[in-house]
Amino acid sequence: HWTNVKVWKDGPNKGRVKSVRFFMFKTQEAIPYEIQNLTAAEEINIFSNANTFLLSLDTGEYITKLTDLKRLTIGSYGLVTLHPDFVNLKNLEYLDLGSNCFEELPDILTPENFPNLKSLSLNNSRITQSAKDLSKITKGDSIGLYLKSSVDGKDNPLRKLLLWEKLEELDISN
Repeated sequence: HWTNVKVWKDGPNKGRVKSVRFFMFKTQEAIPYEIQNLTAAEEINIFSNANTFLLSLDTGEYITKLTDLKRLTIGSYGLVTLHPDFVNLKNLEYLDLGSNCFEELPDILTPENFPNLKSLSLNNSRITQSAKDLSKITKGDSIGLYLKSSVDGKDNPLRKLLLWEKLEELDISN
């Protein structure tokens, strides 16, 4: 009877969590180990960590064990990196990492690692003065997700995103 939890109505996962939403919390740690128990979940939404802009977190390894996930939102959590095992989430079709603290596109976000991904959001990635001394910023420095669009060649992060063949939606605003 929880409004933020949906369960499977029938089939082999009947009664197990199909989707769940966690929001409005305060943590300074990676995603808790208990998340790995949601093995039947297709969708998980985690968002709105207090003081997210002051944090420098990694997803941790536990979310990466949910290899059947199709939709994942980890928004406004304070992420600066993705755990290397994040590539285990090959069934993802939708990934929203918006409102985190990424300064660069995570290297593991590639079509090879996420062959089923159709929607990717990295909007509103930024850090604050407490994380980076704004008085020392010079021309060309970044206080948010920086995609180096002026870089030539195949290593251009923006070019890689735009050429991601199966990607139908891409949000890299602000």
